Amino acid sequence: MNLQRLVIQVSLSVFLLAPLAQAQQVDLAATPAWFLKDIQRKASWLPKSIKQQGLEVAYQEQWNSFPPDVQSILQAMNIPAWMIALVPSNPADREEILKQFRFMQSLAGQAPASPLAARAEQLLIFGGSAQLPTPGDARSGKSLGPEGCTAAMSKYVFSQLKIEFPGDLATISPQLLTTQSSAEMKSLAKQAVRNGAHWIEVREISFANLRAEDIHPGSIMIAEKPGGTHVFGWTRVPQGWGWSAGDKMAIGNTGLPQFGNRMILAQEFVTDQPDNLYELSHNEHGPINSNNVIYYGGQPALSDPRTNVYAVRGARFILIDLK
Repeated sequence: MNLQRLVIQVSLSVFLLAPLAQAQQVDLAATPAWFLKDIQRKASWLPKSIKQQGLEVAYQEQWNSFPPDVQSILQAMNIPAWMIALVPSNPADREEILKQFRFMQSLAGQAPASPLAARAEQLLIFGGSAQLPTPGDARSGKSLGPEGCTAAMSKYVFSQLKIEFPGDLATISPQLLTTQSSAEMKSLAKQAVRNGAHWIEVREISFANLRAEDIHPGSIMIAEKPGGTHVFGWTRVPQGWGWSAGDKMAIGNTGLPQFGNRMILAQEFVTDQPDNLYELSHNEHGPINSNNVIYYGGQPALSDPRTNVYAVRGARFILIDLK
């Protein structure tokens, strides 16, 4: 037996014998109140595993199903147990989810400037990689579907940040932890600034003035577009994707039929060179700051995937930065 083969066999044996990373216990005190309420009432948006077996069992089974390297990544990123329990378990999505878990720990470009923004970025990229389901309506418990973009940011990001940074977010409005309205999120964020909150900054940028450097990883964006608004969070891009180091991607819930009611990666992206055609490979309509609009009969074709709807009427973007 040659030396190379021996080394490979020994390494493989060590890997196979390595113990699985130990699952954390579900800490109910560190689980958002809105989520515990939905479990108690068996809200219809929740996965069957949680409704039928409870959070602890659903989490343990989910954790034990992950390969050791994925468990190590989730532990290193300190992903909360309640979020891990929400990861879809159907085989059709599993391979892609595990692949993105392996990408998400190493991101290109300049890191967020504050611990709050850095944690928000981690929660966002996990949510997108894990394809977390759209949260449920506060009253009915039913999935919010295409209207769940705001709730995904408030419930998956702000509510978890409040648990992990209770001192920094001591003055955060309780409504901001569960809001389902983009107008309310915008109002509450601006109110926090007026009240002198040190952890938040709100900026408004027009479509014409939006540049890649204006978007900070870990920030939440309320984007005004024809027919309404859309809400999502921004992160850097995994190094393994091979994108430009300065690119950033938007992660959020989408109700588009081809994606379903779940969080996705790269729903939008921004780049320093928005009108380069090769960038269209990232997203059919190009970056969020591109001028790509398709016309039918002299009118903008909003349903054409090549059209950047934010360019049609010169959208306005509200950026909520965490400091």
